[in-house]
Amino acid sequence: MTVGHDENLRQEAARWFARMRGPGADAARGEFDAWRADPLRQETYDRLVQRFDDSVVLGHSRLSELRLRTSAAHRGPPAAVWWTAAAAGLALGAVVLSQTVLTPRTGAGLGERYVSAPGQIRTIALARDVTVVLDTDTVLTASTAGDHPRLVLERGRVRVQSERPLQIQADQVRVNAERGAFDLRRQGGDEVEVATLRGDVRAEGGGLLQKTRTRIEAGQRMILTGGRPGAATPAPARDRQWPTGLLVFDGARLDQVIAEANRYSARKIRLADPALARLQVSGGLKVTDPDGLARALGAALGLTVSSAPGGDLILTRNDA
Repeated sequence: MTVGHDENLRQEAARWFARMRGPGADAARGEFDAWRADPLRQETYDRLVQRFDDSVVLGHSRLSELRLRTSAAHRGPPAAVWWTAAAAGLALGAVVLSQTVLTPRTGAGLGERYVSAPGQIRTIALARDVTVVLDTDTVLTASTAGDHPRLVLERGRVRVQSERPLQIQADQVRVNAERGAFDLRRQGGDEVEVATLRGDVRAEGGGLLQKTRTRIEAGQRMILTGGRPGAATPAPARDRQWPTGLLVFDGARLDQVIAEANRYSARKIRLADPALARLQVSGGLKVTDPDGLARALGAALGLTVSSAPGGDLILTRNDA
């Protein structure tokens, strides 16, 4: 089995796990039974269910809307935490947008300029059929050529939903979409990431003499470096719900989870002991509430939460 195929199966199993514990479970039973008729799918699903059934409830965070579960077999801080979110939160194909509409700032000769502050997730309604969500600390400019929006991502990440042809530029990469939904992210250096949710999405990069055009299928992502396309791979499940502030992890290291959450707040979560970084986290996390997230991690992992003089939140291993 390939890594990509294995990841797709885990994502499918997670979707079914959430769906069969939601209000539409009875209506979905026939479709679910057909899906799990494949032995490999059933095995993948059973492993996920076993992880859940072997756990006990340790606490609840109203702010993060998550239930925390961790294995009862461990003494001391457990190796993994399992969160379950609502079925809609794990339906990876859904595009859920916040309701705030940004006020544009005018950029010299670049059309309208939109900015989200660090820690904010904002939505722009550029037109009746064009919506853009700005992730934390993102800058976007927008103009129109005829009836087609033309966008430039200066920094950060956006989710674009458009029911008309649309073009967006990020560094040396130009993305053209025909009635599609996709994420576009400018990373460090000259890396640009494109992840397609639906529709016809094509990335164009390279110089004038060696221009490349690549179609990115729904469910795939591609990283282009200096305008040159890399291999298409399955899009990470954790990135599907970021417009809601919910990120989904599967066996991620605690330090990686904290690093992602710290992008959304001036108050940072930190580890008192570097050895805690190796603890693993799986499931849905509401990353836009640092206090609730720190308390949730502390309750589930057997850690103490304290405040540093500057206001940061410190996770410390409980005394034996």
